Amino acid sequence: MSLVDASGVTINSKALSQTAARYIKVVLKTKAGAAAPYTRITVALDAPDAVLAPTSGIGFTDDMGAMLMRVSPASVSAAGGVVATASASVENVALSKALDLAITSGSVGLSDFQVSPASVQQGQSLTVSVAVQVNGVTASSNSVPVTFSSTCGTAAPSPALVDSNGRASAVLQTMSTGTCAVTAGTTGNVSLTGSFTVTTPPTTGLVFISATPTLIYQSGSVGVNQSTVKFKVVNSNNDPVAGSQVSAGLTNTNDDINFCGAPTTVTSGADGTVSFSVCGGTVPATVQVRASLVSTPAIATVSNILTVQTGLPTQRFFGLSVSQPNFLAGGYYTANVNGNSTTITAYAADRLGNPVPQGTTIVFVSSGGLISSDSGSSSCLVSGTTGRCSVTLYGQAYRPLGSASTLGTSPAGDGGDPRPGRVTVLAYTDGEEHFFDANNNNRWDSTESFEDLGRLYLDRDNNKVFQAAYINVQTQSLESDTALSMPAGSVGAKACSATDIAANPGLSVEGTCNGTWDGFTKVRRSIVVVFSGDAIGQPAGYSITIPVTKRTQTVSASSSAVTVQLADLDGNPLPADATIAVKVILANDTSTCAATLGDTTIGKDLEPTRHTAALTTCGTGDKIQFVVTAPNSRESSYAVAVP
Repeated sequence: MSLVDASGVTINSKALSQTAARYIKVVLKTKAGAAAPYTRITVALDAPDAVLAPTSGIGFTDDMGAMLMRVSPASVSAAGGVVATASASVENVALSKALDLAITSGSVGLSDFQVSPASVQQGQSLTVSVAVQVNGVTASSNSVPVTFSSTCGTAAPSPALVDSNGRASAVLQTMSTGTCAVTAGTTGNVSLTGSFTVTTPPTTGLVFISATPTLIYQSGSVGVNQSTVKFKVVNSNNDPVAGSQVSAGLTNTNDDINFCGAPTTVTSGADGTVSFSVCGGTVPATVQVRASLVSTPAIATVSNILTVQTGLPTQRFFGLSVSQPNFLAGGYYTANVNGNSTTITAYAADRLGNPVPQGTTIVFVSSGGLISSDSGSSSCLVSGTTGRCSVTLYGQAYRPLGSASTLGTSPAGDGGDPRPGRVTVLAYTDGEEHFFDANNNNRWDSTESFEDLGRLYLDRDNNKVFQAAYINVQTQSLESDTALSMPAGSVGAKACSATDIAANPGLSVEGTCNGTWDGFTKVRRSIVVVFSGDAIGQPAGYSITIPVTKRTQTVSASSSAVTVQLADLDGNPLPADATIAVKVILANDTSTCAATLGDTTIGKDLEPTRHTAALTTCGTGDKIQFVVTAPNSRESSYAVAVP
């Protein structure tokens, strides 16, 4: 085992070189002294100051039993000694041999600093390189690390290694402008400096960044009325440019859309951005902001479309619906069932039919049961752009007892409905009275007609007239409609006109209109929901207080068809989701009477429902039985004899 140079000459000093190639030479022989060809040899170093090639330290002998493995100092600064140990197995005999190697650090020099090109625009890159010598000789590949640094940018790779031409090179990405220095540094505090120039790139564009929010609402609406539109000034590298003046204009200046009184020419900040405020006008519209450089108007761009939408809820555009107007809950003369429910939805739009803003609160009150929303209150919030929200009405006490109408009539006296279990639900929210826009400016002008609203109230007896007190016909207990609070100045002491009452019947307390259009009032709407019983009321079982026309009865009967009206004992329809079927009770064994019913459920209704059974081969004595099964599985029936 020996250390040799590239020519195979033995290096008696056993010293590694920083510039010339050195090899560990191992010769293997058998016991008989013959060469041991093609045998694996493993070389290991006891210190990291030297490196092997290959790094695995594994090699094989040639046909002469010899192996060469390159060994070099680990770096130009490496110094000291290292022991190389070679191991092999010949004829099943393990062999090993050690060789002491000496390492002396090298002296590094740098020269010929090159920068190409010598001038670039900010953001562009350039190449820097330097010639490297070790002990006065051109450095070999990968032998010396060189680090390039500059205050005007960053270099990669870092560090850079010497290539086959003895040079270390890197690419420097510029970041700032001016006359710049770049320094190459290496082992032993050796350094060399070069220079280059970085110029400012030209301003080349305006970029739309955002409009927040993209949907704003008309002036005077409860929604957000202002949007912030942001642009960025950029250079040819798409980097922000500070200190540039930018002017803005609107593509649509109709309908009072404006810049909120803010400046329309501003200077870009350190991040290159400029912002403009846009305020909604009086009519739903779309608008874009056009921004341009004051110095170069041809450099311009427009924002995404900004939408100006909706005003306040308007009385004519405020409505209610109920998912099931007759559901199982029970009234006064029927069994009471608690916990069932129906969904009531309010729909609100401005006077042009646009949905009201997200977050609009709609309040509900009821003459019976319990109202609750997802938030646990009796109000709901309009979400998204739907213009609607919902609450749930649960069947429970209190169950309304009806009006003070004359006994046994329908309806009479005060005009109310005497039937128990009929719940009035009133919904209301802040909004405006409807007006007739003669000049199409979407604003009320003093000469324009409008529909006056007075104080809103909960019409408990459903007679469309406010009554401060009355006695219900069922229990003779005291009842009253409920008047609710209003915004200041929105009510007065004037009689509501006939046209006002016709437009919104039963929604204003008489004598509380003010004769003035109110842009901030309470828009309102009411709806009736029935707390239905779970069984058909039999004709003989009704209280005299229930109107005759609202009771269960036979409407018509013949040998070809039977039509009945079905109601519970309160004179209300049975639950909408109750099922209905028809059975035939034959008069005798020879009868072949058959009946067919078109309905399978009672269906949604506020009044007793009518159902017809078509008959075939039916005669006198046959009976047609209408069977209803309520949602609580209670079954009841009503039979009609075929005439």
